[in-house]
Amino acid sequence: MTTSGIPHAKNPQRRHLSRASADSFGFYHDMIQSSGAATYLLGDTFEATIAAHHFGRSTLYDRQIIGADHRRDPAHIRRDGFEHYYLQVLRSGRVVSGRPGEERRLVPGDAVLFDATQPMRSIVDDGDLVTIILARDQVEAVAPDVRHLHGSILPRDETGSLGQAVLSFIRCASSFPETSAAGVGHLITSMLGQIQGRSDAAYSDAVGESNLELSRRLRAEIFIDNNLAADLSADTVARSIGVSRSSLYRAMQAVGGVQTVVKRRRAARLRLLISRHDEATSIGLLAERSGFSSISHGSHAFKEIYGQSPGDFRAALRSDAISAAQSLYPGRMRDWYSTIND
Repeated sequence: MTTSGIPHAKNPQRRHLSRASADSFGFYHDMIQSSGAATYLLGDTFEATIAAHHFGRSTLYDRQIIGADHRRDPAHIRRDGFEHYYLQVLRSGRVVSGRPGEERRLVPGDAVLFDATQPMRSIVDDGDLVTIILARDQVEAVAPDVRHLHGSILPRDETGSLGQAVLSFIRCASSFPETSAAGVGHLITSMLGQIQGRSDAAYSDAVGESNLELSRRLRAEIFIDNNLAADLSADTVARSIGVSRSSLYRAMQAVGGVQTVVKRRRAARLRLLISRHDEATSIGLLAERSGFSSISHGSHAFKEIYGQSPGDFRAALRSDAISAAQSLYPGRMRDWYSTIND
């Protein structure tokens, strides 16, 4: 309860699955199975940090994952009968997602809509993702024909990006009054309604882009991801991938520019390093390893992106280890999905 007397949502349920633990992937597999999907290892490395905020008939997940292939196939669909919708939004990293056989590489801020009654696949090499689960009746009351958007990367336009809206929600989810949770779902479904209401031609125009610009953007992101400790000015990135500065600017404009992508990726790396190291390793050293010029620079970027300081994130991980009430586990997730699909 706040001083104003308005009840706030409970703290998120969390789970960090370290690569040092032999049963980490098995536990993650069981969690994902609770949501109606299967997951498989990509290579030999797996790690995940997950936080969840549940609001009655919607749930927000904040995940950082390394090395997992997620699939929902017809057998899962027949078995569980889930009918919810969910938006998967990429904050940073390397993720390929969509309908099976039609997956596309995502860029930061991309939002992909999935209908739980249709197959999907999401391959996460090293990704920082936010997902919001929405009840079907609430979505279709506003956007009755939204099913055709299944597996599509939703457009960004002057009315605002769904991806950016979801990322904004997750930053302040812990402080939401319980009475405002329905408002979150309403805003998301209203934005879906605006998108779904367009003609097919208008929708195609909104999501279409130059293959050349997309190629340049992906090359730039790969270079950034592999060189976080280096000087990553726009000139450096442009020169390294063999394009002009103006060409790089046009290619990166849709994702906020080179420095925005660099900041997000360095913050994601810092988050991962904090998860892996105990308090004997200073956050300043981890910020330096992530490519930040100083701990203050790293802390400012981290709080801007994740809504909490690196120290608060470390403290939350520590407290989660001893708080069963705030621990995320498959049974709890199954209860949430049952509520959403009632």
